[in-house]
Amino acid sequence: MEKVQTLLWILFAVGAFVYRMVQKMRATSAQEQRERPRAPAAPALPAATFQELLKQMQSRNAAETGAPAPPATGPLRPAPNTPGGRPVPRPTARSQERAAPRRNSSEALVAARPINRPAPAVQRGASLPRAVIAAQTDATYRPFAPPAPAAEPTGAVVRRLLAQPANVRAAFVLGEILSRRPW
Repeated sequence: MEKVQTLLWILFAVGAFVYRMVQKMRATSAQEQRERPRAPAAPALPAATFQELLKQMQSRNAAETGAPAPPATGPLRPAPNTPGGRPVPRPTARSQERAAPRRNSSEALVAARPINRPAPAVQRGASLPRAVIAAQTDATYRPFAPPAPAAEPTGAVVRRLLAQPANVRAAFVLGEILSRRPW
């Protein structure tokens, strides 16, 4: 029973809050209407009959084509204006012919290249110019040692090859490649 009373109190509080908000909203809108000046009414649409509009259109068309205009029996109304006072734009006839495309640049157009153009001439690496590196680096350093004479024992050859860092690096890479574990 106590839960029902608590629920009723909560519903009563929410209802009172909503009622106060509605009353406050009504009072605010009434105050705004009193303070806000009245806006002038929008001008009414012209009450022209179909016959008057037809005569007006015929006279405009006749003026454009150069044909004599039929005599007007009633007063013509001035061209309608927008609410801002500017004349209403009249639609113009548009041609459906395709105009020449406008060029964006004044430069000459690039000639089309054939798809099957000949490949550039192949050059051998020996004929290409080389940078002179030997003059700038130490002449004693060589990335790979020269081949050893056949008379040396194998241990001495291995020690001599492993004395240079480039040969050690190459030996390590070759060892990894040749002794690769199968997955």
